[in-house]
Amino acid sequence: MFKIKIDKEVHLELIHFFHAEEMLELVNKNRELLKKWLLWVDFVQTVEDEKKFIKSALERYAKNGLVLCMIFYKGKLAGNVELSIKKGYGITKGELASWMGSAFHGKGIMQKATAKMLEIGFKQYNLNKIMIKCAVSNERSCNVAQKLGMTHEGRQRDEIVVNDVVMDIDIYAILKREYVKFNIDMKEEKCKKNTQKNLKK
Repeated sequence: MFKIKIDKEVHLELIHFFHAEEMLELVNKNRELLKKWLLWVDFVQTVEDEKKFIKSALERYAKNGLVLCMIFYKGKLAGNVELSIKKGYGITKGELASWMGSAFHGKGIMQKATAKMLEIGFKQYNLNKIMIKCAVSNERSCNVAQKLGMTHEGRQRDEIVVNDVVMDIDIYAILKREYVKFNIDMKEEKCKKNTQKNLKK
């Protein structure tokens, strides 16, 4: 089990059984919201369902196929973020997926969490490419992908059905070399802003 501090307010922990009840409580509070976008919600109804899910996630983690982390904000469980890893045709790719309770929206938490997962994917797992696939109408997820410097690679029409609603899916992705450049550019922009701020003092 690992714990990664992002800043004073946000940290990640590898998913584990200790928070199974807390995780189910968070799902229950946000069940109607999550059902709009996620297929698994109706299959998680009890603590035992949650524990089975956690067991499966840890087994995939042991095989280097998945990194699933809980997101904490000021010590409170806020949601999950996962990086699934796939190999094929000489390219090792990752796909990010995430969800968060509505009480934690609008605080920039998910952007921080997914940015850290990009770092884990590229630096620790040496991935070539990381993607985010989200429903076109899921503006929050699409905005996160854009803020991470991802490129919109295309749209899959009528790709999934959730609660009898047929949805188109947008595909966003970032390559390892683009990730490195994006982070350099962000650091330079931050440095520039700090310099300008200091000059005004």
